[in-house]
Amino acid sequence: MSSDCRHKRYFRVRGADSTLTTFTDVANANTLIGFKSAYNTSSPTKTESLEDSNQTLVVIFEFSSQDEQTAFKAAVDAAWDGGEPWTGTGVEHFKTQWLNSVGEVGATATF
Repeated sequence: MSSDCRHKRYFRVRGADSTLTTFTDVANANTLIGFKSAYNTSSPTKTESLEDSNQTLVVIFEFSSQDEQTAFKAAVDAAWDGGEPWTGTGVEHFKTQWLNSVGEVGATATF
């Protein structure tokens, strides 16, 4: 994997009453979010963790090349164009951080 083809995406689930869900573990977060197949495009290596008192799932996606990362982003963008790219209810993707070769944040997008 290339150390300069990585980014972090931040996800949470908000209930009907606007409260944030507290995940029991990473597996629970993945079940509640229900990522669609677009998130497997280019077979990224994924490093997953919980932050913010277990209310945020952070996924680092790492790719072998910039072309693979670009294909992944295009697939996720297309899934958004077709609706939501997950099966869960109340899911929010609220931040993406693009990482440089030493793992520092090079750019951030918040939603």
